[in-house]
Amino acid sequence: MSKFFAVFHVIAVLALALSAVFIWRLRCESFGCMGVGVAWFAWGLAFFPVLAIGGALCSRSSLGVRLRKLTRLAVWAQVVLGLVLLGAWVCKNAV
Repeated sequence: MSKFFAVFHVIAVLALALSAVFIWRLRCESFGCMGVGVAWFAWGLAFFPVLAIGGALCSRSSLGVRLRKLTRLAVWAQVVLGLVLLGAWVCKNAV
């Protein structure tokens, strides 16, 4: 069962990265870009459970060497993605 969650985690991290690119490219609509804000809020709600699943799976010996390395790489990629987006948000709102 943990192998299923590990594969799910890797796919979810890829989906988060692709959806972040998609949301980043969205244009504002009317009344203060509310749709873009809602999209980022939903993205943030998905980010943390996926990170928690990845963190729980990182130390599982039942995954095997390759899948455990892939899971750790996906967790680090997700952390970097989150930090880059957080930094971009801070820089954008600092002006």
